Amino acid sequence: MSPDALLEENALLREWIAERDGRIADLESQLDLLAKKLQLTAKERRLLAQQLAQLRALQRRHPMLAPGQGVLDFGSGAPKPEKPPEHVDEAPDGETPGDSIRGRNKPKRPARKIDTSNLPVEHVVHELSPEARVCPTTGKLLVPVGEKLEEEIEFQPGVIKRIVHHRVVYGLAADDARERQAPQIVAPGPVRPLEKSIAGASLLAWILVQKYARHLPLYRQETILAQHGLQIPRQTTCDWVMRSAYQLGPIQAALRRGILATGLAQLDDTPVKCQIGKGHKIIQAHLWTLVSPQAEGVVYDFSESREHEHLFDMLPGFEQGVLVGDGYAGYDAFARKRPGVVVAGCWAHALRKFRDALSEGPLLAAAAMTHIGKLFDLEKKVTGERLSVEARLALRRQESAKAVEALEEEIKGWRESYLVSGSMGEACKYVENQHDHLRVFLEDGRVPIHNNACEVAIRPVAVGRRNWLFAGSPRGGRAAATIYTLIESCKQAEVDPHRYLADVLTRVATHPASRIDELTPANWKRLFGAVTSSGA
Repeated sequence: MSPDALLEENALLREWIAERDGRIADLESQLDLLAKKLQLTAKERRLLAQQLAQLRALQRRHPMLAPGQGVLDFGSGAPKPEKPPEHVDEAPDGETPGDSIRGRNKPKRPARKIDTSNLPVEHVVHELSPEARVCPTTGKLLVPVGEKLEEEIEFQPGVIKRIVHHRVVYGLAADDARERQAPQIVAPGPVRPLEKSIAGASLLAWILVQKYARHLPLYRQETILAQHGLQIPRQTTCDWVMRSAYQLGPIQAALRRGILATGLAQLDDTPVKCQIGKGHKIIQAHLWTLVSPQAEGVVYDFSESREHEHLFDMLPGFEQGVLVGDGYAGYDAFARKRPGVVVAGCWAHALRKFRDALSEGPLLAAAAMTHIGKLFDLEKKVTGERLSVEARLALRRQESAKAVEALEEEIKGWRESYLVSGSMGEACKYVENQHDHLRVFLEDGRVPIHNNACEVAIRPVAVGRRNWLFAGSPRGGRAAATIYTLIESCKQAEVDPHRYLADVLTRVATHPASRIDELTPANWKRLFGAVTSSGA
């Protein structure tokens, strides 16, 4: 940046600082004047104090813009180099808090090496021609006495090929055919993943993985396939995705049944845009995540709105158990119609709200975060020591209950000091409104204290929607939920999604419906994974 540009930026910074300091001074004087002359009400004084605290927090977050700091001052001529401080070459002695002591012979971090242990190996032998196997010194014939090994890593793009299946037709020989008529018999062909479709299972699996695991929209895949010599209309690939999702739907339903059968379900949602029809506006729909700490896999669902009625479709047969959520009022409405369902709260959401209130009430918010932090520390202890459900419950009733009660007692004294609309007031209100839900984990050792498992599972959707922008239709949203279910469940089970989908897309068509649970990613890995791996 040129000196002129820096001078101009410097002048702008000075003006901004002067304006900011003036606003702070005006607010301070207004507060004092109004408090003395107009006898402000307590509510108005808190509002002005809150605005002043926000401005001061802004000043603290930008220390480089504080008066007298961070402002460049260019004089005439070249800038003079600063004189180095005395003893600049001396090592830190550890006497001040900023000093750090480092060993003289501290080993460096070893350089990362290329790991080729999982790559298939192809051996290529390089030999001399018979004419070259003559010693230039003695003229005698040379024979192999050893070898030198050199490695090389090569990459071959995916190969798309056309497979022509020749189904032999059998009939009577010509002489026999003259005497009698008999129907011809055709050799059976391969099982197709989509009836009357040219798409093979591996191609369908590639398209699904690229779209829902690599977040590559279909129009980009169309270009990639064209580079490999395959021209496919986009409407055709859309149809393949929809039909594939329909074929895989029974596996999604099996995963859902497994989660709900545990009696402990965690649910969360994230907004996605959806086009409800050509010429219609884009609406805000929702993708939901359903998991359980006692079941394998994750299930995604799609709904066109956030109305609680959708919960009855997502949780069929869930008449009794615990539903862990984030404070959404629809969970309570669902539980009122299902008396056997108990709603549990999420302490991670409570912690997040007090973290957002740090700028308004730093001391009180930090105190609340300390109490909640004790709950998380105890849960880490539970996980690390692998305690049983009974031992976990006993520890929670003995230790965690104290932290919860201490937080609730302090909140009672804070509520009157902050506006309900402020961030601190909202944090206190959240804990008060969720009082019963946040205490469920103290009565059931199976219940997690937070809903982070759902939030982790929903991250791929948040990444993907940046690329595909919106669902083309509600039907497309439901198809996306099905494919997300299987791909993310594959990741949890440490199964290659492409290999899994390429197998089950064909297998599901002939697999008995009564044993559909065998095709969930975790069960497929145990029953069929080794077979497909050896056959690949």
